[in-house]
Amino acid sequence: MKQKEFFDRLDNEFDFDFRIDTKTIDNLDDFNYYLLKPYENGKRIFYRGESRVSITRPLLPTIFRNKDALIPQNRFVSLIDSDYICNYYRKMSDYYSLYSDIIGEVDRDNLYKFLAFSQHYIGVSPLIDFTKSPYPALSFALKDREEFKEDILFYTLEIKDDNDFTTDAETANRWLSDYSVLVYRDKAKFELNYKLENPFEAIDDYRRIRERFGGTNFMLQMNAPHAKLIDVPTNDLMIYQQGVFLLLDDFSLMGKSYLTKKIREEFNVKKWLIDKSICPDLLDFLQSKYPYYSYKYITDLVKVAKAIKK
Repeated sequence: MKQKEFFDRLDNEFDFDFRIDTKTIDNLDDFNYYLLKPYENGKRIFYRGESRVSITRPLLPTIFRNKDALIPQNRFVSLIDSDYICNYYRKMSDYYSLYSDIIGEVDRDNLYKFLAFSQHYIGVSPLIDFTKSPYPALSFALKDREEFKEDILFYTLEIKDDNDFTTDAETANRWLSDYSVLVYRDKAKFELNYKLENPFEAIDDYRRIRERFGGTNFMLQMNAPHAKLIDVPTNDLMIYQQGVFLLLDDFSLMGKSYLTKKIREEFNVKKWLIDKSICPDLLDFLQSKYPYYSYKYITDLVKVAKAIKK
């Protein structure tokens, strides 16, 4: 085996941030050719824009950004499943009661609508925002800034297998009812600041998880997420932003990163670094052609309506 082939295989196995599919765009012609033209030609591509590029900001659901808060005191691992998620939001008693009283009850077999609402209105859920249009994604990346001191970031995602995509709420609810992610306490914090008051509780955690997933090799089987894409608009912001959700399931989260091989096998995922030098021109383009997608409007439909009225 040639050396390059060997290292390419290693990259494929151990990619943790889609870095092997990263492309750089440093001029408007390339931005138009690679990101706008496929959309305008009707190709089914989904987009996500982020305001800065950083290895500390992986493609991660918002619920996992404060990972250790998901793990009970005196434990080092949590199984985040549909029952755990329901209990997690019940602890937000005011928000949970508001949703239940106005919109409807929350239960493990009917989670999707609630989680979509939670992602858009309180910003915490196991879902990751993508859009069907590059323009809302561009708005989230640019954020109406006057100066750009850092590059911005785009993800594009194409479906390989329609079994990983749904426009059906019942299918989305089924995927979420079967949801399972193992979350481990940060190792450094665990070793330096954490003591188990009862080590047998930790052993019981491991035993319960092993019994649920069958056998002792479940950790090896859950080393990288499977991905699903949900296109079921259920609230005003999701409709306006042309939003869809990426669901990462059936994996173990140690730290803030995960291996991406399974996702890349299921979807064509590309990561685009957009040079800051072209961001002012992109902002001018967005505000002149699609002013209703300016960042000041993208999360506030009342402002959109007032602007249109004027």
